[in-house]
Amino acid sequence: MSRAQVVVVGGVNMDIIATAAGPLMPRMSNPGRIRIAPGGAGRNIAENLAHLGVATRLLAAVGAHPLADIAVRQAADAGVDVSGIVRVPGHGSYYAAQVADGIVEWAVSDMGACEALSAGHLDGESAILQGAEMVVVDANLSPAVIDRAAAFTGAGLCVVPVSAAKAPRVRRVLRRASLIVLSPDEAAALSGMRVASPEDALRAGAALRPGPGSTVVVTMGGRGLGWITEGRFWVEALHGRVVDPSGAGDAVAAVAIYAQLTGLDARHAAELGAAAGALTTSVEGATHPGLSLSALHALVAASA
Repeated sequence: MSRAQVVVVGGVNMDIIATAAGPLMPRMSNPGRIRIAPGGAGRNIAENLAHLGVATRLLAAVGAHPLADIAVRQAADAGVDVSGIVRVPGHGSYYAAQVADGIVEWAVSDMGACEALSAGHLDGESAILQGAEMVVVDANLSPAVIDRAAAFTGAGLCVVPVSAAKAPRVRRVLRRASLIVLSPDEAAALSGMRVASPEDALRAGAALRPGPGSTVVVTMGGRGLGWITEGRFWVEALHGRVVDPSGAGDAVAAVAIYAQLTGLDARHAAELGAAAGALTTSVEGATHPGLSLSALHALVAASA
């Protein structure tokens, strides 16, 4: 690919998700289901963007093991340019979570490979980074790489904090962002505000908004999402059976990026984002293979 509309610099890993069949009981073996499938915020966003028809290049570092190859191959099969991914032996690319009643009870990430990506690797990709309409960074990266990626972009910058624990890594680049997509915990960590309700989320999002022309999206799972631009509003979640909560926020992020690239009306974009989250959680895995603009439009229309 000689040119990408979007360059995503972020995490690629394998998700190991254990879903309990009932309430979790501590210190014992809980019956349920375990799945192993591709994940990583950056990878998920890139795959979803490809499904939306956006030319996307993924820059990342992954462990040198067969499971990492599966994660990379799925993104490539979706249409993502993965030629900028490097292998780093001796580092992990895993995310493990325990889910009960559709909620992640705990999670552990081993993203040593992602954190091993160097600023020098980005220097080798400088032409495509500077030519992109949007650069996306997630907080699985080291602070030095986040800073370097943000410095390259002369156009849009999307920041995805990933988790409350990793959110401080992106603090220095927030003022450069044209789009920030985050959870309530991440919004609280970065704003210093309590975020327990949609109203709280809208206030925190407004406080974090970098300035005119930028957008902040705060996702709250089954409660919906807040969309903060020049104004602010809340869109309720599209309710359905939650098979797997993984990747919903990444699907919302992909739609928000698409909206910025195309100038899509904010409220319509938020509705499509809610549909993307609902569609993603309706299947096992962090992405939905059938995600497309037509599928999202149909889901919004059906819920009206």
